Amino acid sequence: MLDILYEDDDLIFVNKPPLLVVQRGYDPDEPLLLDLVNEHLGRPVHLLQRLDRGTSGVIFFSKTSKHNVKLTRQFEKKRIRKRYAALCVGELAQKQTVDAPIARVGAIKFAVRDDGKRAVTHIEPVESARDATFLTVVLETGRTHQIRVHLAAIDHPLVGDWLYGERTEGRPMLHASELELTHPGTNQRLCVHAPLPRDFIEEARRRGLALE
Repeated sequence: MLDILYEDDDLIFVNKPPLLVVQRGYDPDEPLLLDLVNEHLGRPVHLLQRLDRGTSGVIFFSKTSKHNVKLTRQFEKKRIRKRYAALCVGELAQKQTVDAPIARVGAIKFAVRDDGKRAVTHIEPVESARDATFLTVVLETGRTHQIRVHLAAIDHPLVGDWLYGERTEGRPMLHASELELTHPGTNQRLCVHAPLPRDFIEEARRRGLALE
């Protein structure tokens, strides 16, 4: 069942659960968030953004093509603001900005490299314990795996990130908590929030964080 956060005649925002794929990947039998949204509306929607399989949180779809140029332009001009909640390994004490280019280094892996594309991530610790830190993260750019790569580059990979950090089961503890854009129909700013999922809260508490 879809967790709908906001819906009107033009847009639909949903809360993506962890480990649900957004669009068709390698497995043709895998359930897709896009299919669930299409089924809910009874017609195809337009996908303008993506979240990794392991990332939970707010994602939006356009119901018609008439506003897609406006929405795409907002992405290009960095007028769509995305805030994430994250759990990283270790105690990260200070607010910081990581400005480091990212390049592909394998079939699914990326890394900080001088020949990569510019990537800027703003990181702010909220609560720390010896074993982990709860962060809010704001993206200035939108590179693939950007948060995962930048946190690994400063030696604080995401909790559960099997590709860039801990070799453990589960999923990277990354949640798209807030998405803000200018509504293409009304030209008013719209901000949609997604609450933290249960697995995120439980993992944080297991590592000594209260998330109060």
